[in-house]
Amino acid sequence: MDETSAIRLCIRHRDPAGFEFLVKKFRKEALYHAVSFLGNYEDASDACQDSFCKAFVSITSLKKLDRFYPWFYVILKNNCLNMIRKKARFDEGRENIYNSVTQISDSGPEKVLEQQEGTGKIWHIINSLKTEHREILVMKYAMKNNYERIAVTLGIPRGTVMSRLYYARKAFKDKYMEAVPNNASGELNGGKNGEKKL
Repeated sequence: MDETSAIRLCIRHRDPAGFEFLVKKFRKEALYHAVSFLGNYEDASDACQDSFCKAFVSITSLKKLDRFYPWFYVILKNNCLNMIRKKARFDEGRENIYNSVTQISDSGPEKVLEQQEGTGKIWHIINSLKTEHREILVMKYAMKNNYERIAVTLGIPRGTVMSRLYYARKAFKDKYMEAVPNNASGELNGGKNGEKKL
C-alpha cells in the first residue's frame, strides 16, 4: 500500500486500514510539529491523537485528496493553536523542546547541533520564540525539510518560506545574544571554528 491507495481507501470505502497506514507514515512528523507548537511531549501527543481522530472523520467527506499531510497539517496546527489559547499562557516550568524531541527518536533534532556545545540552551531559546518562528526553524533545521516541502506543508509560496526563515533566524540570533552575550555574535556568524551557525 502507498499513500495514494491509502487515501483512496479512506475516501471511497471508509476503510480504517487505509487511515492506519497514513497514521503510521506521518505520526512522527506530526509529533515533531506538535512539539514545536506546544513545547512538550505530553501535550503534543494529545494534540496528535485528537487531530488524527478529527482527520479520520473528515477525510470521508472529501471527494479528492492528492497528498495527506498538507491537508492534515492544517487540522493539527489549528488544534495546537486552540490548545495554546485555552491555556492562556505557556507553562513556565515545561520541559524545553530539546528534551521533548529526544523522547520521539534517537535521531531527533538534537542531531542538527550534535557537534556544538550548549545544544540544550540553543533549543531552549528556540522554544522561547513565537510560534511562527519556532514552527519554521523546526521544519528547516530539526526535520531538515527543504524550502519546497515547507511551502507545501504550510500552504505558502517558497518566497514566503524564505522570508519567514530569515526573520526566524534573526529572532533566534537576538535571543541567543541576550542569553550568551560574550562572543555570541562571532559564534553565530561562524566564530573561529564556524560553530553555532543556525
